[in-house]
Formats: sequence, C-alpha cells, structure tokens
Amino acid sequence: MRSPRVLSGGAELAVARFGSGAPLLWAHPLVFSKAYVPLALGERFDVAALDQRGHGESEGGEIEPLAMAEDLGAVLDSLGRPRSSLGGTSLGAATALLFALRHPERVERLVLDLPGFGPGSFRPPAKTEAMAAAFERADFDAAARVIVDGLSGPRAAAWEAALRADWAHYDPARLGPKLARALRGTSTWRILERWPDGLKALRVPTTILAVKGDPTHPWELAETMARTIPGARLLPRVPSLDPARIAAQWAEALA
Repeated sequence: MRSPRVLSGGAELAVARFGSGAPLLWAHPLVFSKAYVPLALGERFDVAALDQRGHGESEGGEIEPLAMAEDLGAVLDSLGRPRSSLGGTSLGAATALLFALRHPERVERLVLDLPGFGPGSFRPPAKTEAMAAAFERADFDAAARVIVDGLSGPRAAAWEAALRADWAHYDPARLGPKLARALRGTSTWRILERWPDGLKALRVPTTILAVKGDPTHPWELAETMARTIPGARLLPRVPSLDPARIAAQWAEALA
C-alpha cells in the first residue's frame, strides 16, 4: 500500500483517496490506519483517508493534539478542498473535533465516532505500556493479546481480526515503533482544557456515535458532548465491526 504524501508541520502523512460524491475526510482510531476506512463509504462520498502521525505510512512529527488537528487542514489543502465533511473514530474523533473547533468554516458536517480523550475516559497506564512495549519489539501477537484482554470471546475475536487486517498492510519492524510512540504520546491527551464549555463554540452540524459500557469511550462523555454542542445529536453506534454497517450509519449521519 503506497499513497501520496502530504507535508504538515514536520510530519509526512500518507493519504488514500477513493469513491465519488460529496467530499469526506476520514481519520482512523488509535493503532489502526487509513486501511481501516470502510470502503463502502466510497459509494456515497469522495473519501480521503489519512494515516495520522505515528500510524501506517506516516513519518515524523510530534504526537500533539493541535498539530495533529492541523494535519487535517493540510490534507484538505493538498486536495484543493476549501470545505469538506469530516469525521473520525476514537483518536480520529479527537483530531476531527479539534479541527472543527478551530476551523468551522471548513467543515460541512462532523461525525464523532466513539469519542474519547475526555473526563471519564480511562486507558490503564499499565495496559498502555504493555501495548507500547510489545509494539516496540514488533511483537504484534503480544500487542493483540493485550488489546483484547477483558473483552468477551466473540468481541475479542472480532477486534483481533480487524487489527490484524489493518496491520497486514505494513512492515511490522517499521510499524511497531510508530505505534509505540503514538500510544505513549496520546496517553495523557484530553481533548479540551475547558470541559465541556469549550464545546459550546462549535457551530458545525454534528453527529456523535457511541456505545454503552465502553470505559475508553464512555457513553456519559458522549451524552455530555451532545448536550453541549449546539444542535448535536447522539446515536447508538451499530453494535458491530462490520465495515458495511459502519459505512451505512456514517452515510445516514452525513445525509
């Protein structure tokens, strides 16, 4: 998998583009990459999916929230898009939200899928370090075991399959240290200093997708966001990792 590169603030970002329709910029979750993008989105949208810093084919740059948010603007600039719908999952939701807060004039609609990195979000430091250490030595089997530890059997199997399908696109020796850096670099992130009042400034049509019972992406955090962002709506996320079902829900959210 090779993709065009975009330079942004010391980072070199890889971007994949596919589909036709209204423009959509998509940002992946932590330890995934642009390869995780639901390809069925291309049936409705002209999709650009980037590798965020520390992931996929990206190279360099600080793992810092505002810098990574500005990366989205650099991608839009490279595509000649003054305005686009925008969305992301988990880490991608965080960077998409920060970009929309800073540049609302460039965002047509916003999807925040499994938002985290806020009060009540919890990523155990010991688990984070265990994942990072496994990635650093390119032991993806150990990393997968740590990631799915504590999940039910079927859900653990589904998550591990999704992770391995994404990682299969890359050289483990090159990808592992990047993911270790991304995990450590985001371990103390919080999306806003003024929580939740800073969300009141967002003037973009926003849909939030969340599930109950996820400590990393708490439903309660999503509820607070939906109450605070003017006009935002909160929907239960499809209880599946099936890319087609996820794409259908995103298409509905962006309609």
